[in-house]
Amino acid sequence: MTEIQIGWGKKARRAYSLDDVSIVSNRRTRDPKDVDLSWKIDAYKFGLPVVAAGVDRRLTADDVSAVHRSGALAMVDFEAMWTATPDVGAVKEAIAKAKGENGRIVASLSPRRAAELVDHALAAEVDLLAIRGGIVSAEHVSTSSDTLNLKTFIRSLDVPVIVGGCASYNATLHLMRTGAAGVLVGVSRPELGIDVPLATALADARAARVRHLDETSVYCHLIAAGGISDGVDVAKALAIGADAVLVDADAVTSSTSEHSIDQTLRRSMAACGYTDAKAFQKAEVVVR
Repeated sequence: MTEIQIGWGKKARRAYSLDDVSIVSNRRTRDPKDVDLSWKIDAYKFGLPVVAAGVDRRLTADDVSAVHRSGALAMVDFEAMWTATPDVGAVKEAIAKAKGENGRIVASLSPRRAAELVDHALAAEVDLLAIRGGIVSAEHVSTSSDTLNLKTFIRSLDVPVIVGGCASYNATLHLMRTGAAGVLVGVSRPELGIDVPLATALADARAARVRHLDETSVYCHLIAAGGISDGVDVAKALAIGADAVLVDADAVTSSTSEHSIDQTLRRSMAACGYTDAKAFQKAEVVVR
């Protein structure tokens, strides 16, 4: 891979955002009606490769129901729910109401409080867990406090776990080795000088997934997170290597049918000749 010499003592790679990348059409096109957008993680199957969460607000039961109708997986901030109502029975009732008859919910916890709240989340009968933070590593070292060992913690749970974010090959690989079902890819902390463009982060994570699959025969899902707002971004993320994307729930529930994420993604895949989201990862991409 070509490196750029910043100066005599330091080299760097050029990195790319989703805006820098375009998908290349193929020799074959498809009827959009023949495209299957479904996504499966662990034992759960969803009609759309999207995880929808509240960015600036907590999702209501109506929000979650709308997410389920779109075919996406709803992510709720369990930590905020518990802080507002620290009662297992009440939270379980709220989760059940939001899930409805056939819906699935992933409960989000921060690494700092995951060990404290995980039993409450499981008692509330969530379907998946997400250990989610701005930057999450498989090995957090501290000389002043106890730290959460993700390798033992995740493997001790009976529900699928999604963990992240991360933005490099090594970080992704080590998170996969914790036994997680999925890894959130995407880190943007410009206030710390850390801001890795998502297209490059996904490409590096894709390589880590290949190595992890070779080593363990276990496929770990990549979920692109950060700055994804419409179907074009979703299509690009999947073509680069993501299995699904994390978006603001409003992007799923508020868009018009013509310009919705599912319709844009469906048309993009059809125009490139692909009929399922997994195969779409083979699409050719170019840098502008």
